[in-house]
Amino acid sequence: DSQLGEQFEREARTLARLRHPALPKVSDHFTENDNQYLVMDHISGDDLASRLKSTQKPFPLSWVLYWADQLLDALAYLHSHEPPIIHRDIKPANILLENGVERVKITDFGLARAIDDITVSRTGEVSGTPQYMSPEQACGERVDHRSDLFSLGCVMYAMCTGHSPFRGDSIAHVIKRVTQDTPRPIADQNPEIPLWLIEIITCL
Repeated sequence: DSQLGEQFEREARTLARLRHPALPKVSDHFTENDNQYLVMDHISGDDLASRLKSTQKPFPLSWVLYWADQLLDALAYLHSHEPPIIHRDIKPANILLENGVERVKITDFGLARAIDDITVSRTGEVSGTPQYMSPEQACGERVDHRSDLFSLGCVMYAMCTGHSPFRGDSIAHVIKRVTQDTPRPIADQNPEIPLWLIEIITCL
């Protein structure tokens, strides 16, 4: 599939020029017998989505702050890159937690775009994961770094409550909620989360 091939090439090129503790390091990419490969760091551990599924409850505040700090720093690095890089698919399944030290690694840059890439501004294109995508992305409108920040806010909401802020029984229902609804307040679900953190997540 040419589209998948282009997506793979884009991910490889994007990752090859990035250097940050919360991003996997890619040393090579190649094609062999019509199969494409990325040569990158081995990261031992599970992802945040698996952790949420197994616990089905909020994470301790200390873990929320530890992971969020790393994610914010990584996104600041991507967005300050020249040209700025928009991930476009920040979600728990794309956040790996390294065994033992629980450091985060943001993965899956297949949807990432440089901000000056014409495909970022193309309307009518919906790519990403509905429960964690921004309203602009869900509507196929132009996205910039704020779309990643919205997704990060959704991830932090999930850390604090045990579930995503926008849930539904179909993709259409989820997208409708993302574009029209206000999530249930975090304070109603987890009184241990301080007001200042709730305000940050709400702002995101």
